[in-house]
Amino acid sequence: MGAWDASVFGNDVAADWVGNLAEGGTAEQVEELLRDVAGLGADEYLESGPGAEVLAAGELVAAALGRGLPASPYSEAGLAWVAQHPEVVKLQDVAKAAVGRVRTGESELLELWQDAELTDYEAWQAAVADLLTRLG
Repeated sequence: MGAWDASVFGNDVAADWVGNLAEGGTAEQVEELLRDVAGLGADEYLESGPGAEVLAAGELVAAALGRGLPASPYSEAGLAWVAQHPEVVKLQDVAKAAVGRVRTGESELLELWQDAELTDYEAWQAAVADLLTRLG
């Protein structure tokens, strides 16, 4: 069984994405992901995998802005990657738009959390709201 909790890095998709990025990923990959999701139409459905990746990417942008990264086993790898790619600070606006799209749009990740127990859904919403606040 995979990881699944309300934190941004509390699922296998986000954890694997950060791990892979730390092994040689580029700022361009992060930008492409964020722009793709931010650019989705209101009626376009966002699968849970890219949604989880967007939240993780948003956390890296927030870290690059000096606004922290939630404690997790993936924080060190994420912070090390950000230290090598400080240029992701320029992605603040697109990160905020993409994270907002995951949280409120046609999003499978949102639906999965809405179907969870109320306390879990509230914890996920709080984690995403905190990320949006740190993105500015």
